[in-house]
Amino acid sequence: LTDVTGVQTCALPIFRKLGSDERNLVGFIQGHGEPTTTMFAQAMEALNVINQVEGVNLTDSTYLARYKTLVIIAPTDSFPAGHLAMLDEYLAGGGNMVVAINRVNGDLQRAMGMEVTTGLESWLEKKGIRISPDFIVDANCGSVSVVQQQGFFSISSQLSFPYLPILSVFADHPVTSGLEAVIMQFASPVSFSGDTTLRFTPLVMSSDKSGTQTAPLWFNIEKKWGQSDFPLKRIVAGALLEGKISGANHARMILFGDGDFAVNGPSNQGGHQLSPDNVNLLVNSIDWLSDDTGLIGLRTRGITSRMLDPVEDGKKNFLKWFNLLLPVVLIILYGFFRMQRNRMKREKRKSDDYNR
Repeated sequence: LTDVTGVQTCALPIFRKLGSDERNLVGFIQGHGEPTTTMFAQAMEALNVINQVEGVNLTDSTYLARYKTLVIIAPTDSFPAGHLAMLDEYLAGGGNMVVAINRVNGDLQRAMGMEVTTGLESWLEKKGIRISPDFIVDANCGSVSVVQQQGFFSISSQLSFPYLPILSVFADHPVTSGLEAVIMQFASPVSFSGDTTLRFTPLVMSSDKSGTQTAPLWFNIEKKWGQSDFPLKRIVAGALLEGKISGANHARMILFGDGDFAVNGPSNQGGHQLSPDNVNLLVNSIDWLSDDTGLIGLRTRGITSRMLDPVEDGKKNFLKWFNLLLPVVLIILYGFFRMQRNRMKREKRKSDDYNR
């Protein structure tokens, strides 16, 4: 098995805050196994236009209030209680935060799906946010390459893999404005059951043919997926939480149930190319949280990708056989027409009144 395949699209330039020299300070939390800022080559190219981005290690001398927005992406190690307390204090001061974590992880080499815990999930649950240790599966999905050995030959084929959902249902919000398709790797549902004084806004959702599967599990790459495997619709994979989240001041958090959707590796080491919509989702989230002017709504956008409408299996089979048999039928009909016409010509030549 090889890495996942994404949606191939083209990027268009984005113009923001023209004429402004002020740069927002954005901190990417480090020290818990998170990817370094160099692992976000595409996102950093866009973020550094109007932001100053730096890695932040949580120590006793770290002053988090200086950051306009804090970003926590894909930690793999546990958060000490002292670090969580520092994050609470930041939110209590009215801070902004992007949290994108992996609650599940898939090992394609071993065909296993496992739960991930870092302590952040428990910290979020105290605020009413639950990112459950479940896999979102979606009929609208990416694919994996499967290599099969047949004798002396290796045959590679692409198989749909619903654990890689392609999300194309978005809220009408500046963070998701203009987005058309974001592919996530092993995403988990995001839900809210907290204080009604807080405002929870779903931003990114699965299709109308989706479902969940609880970790741990084994991946069956060659499974034939049917309608019964996708009983749910519009499962939330990304959301916004606003209000007095931790303290007396209004704070904002954007949360994603996948920590890898915007990680593509360092540019100088040939990192894989992401769909522009994946990059824009992270950049938009940070810019919207950091933006006090409302100018994020003036971005110039264009079509980055256009997903095909899903087709029922029965209709797929009909179209396949129709396209296969129609040319054959037309050739047979044309041959029969030619045969009949030639027969009529021969009969006409045999008649006594045929004009030679």
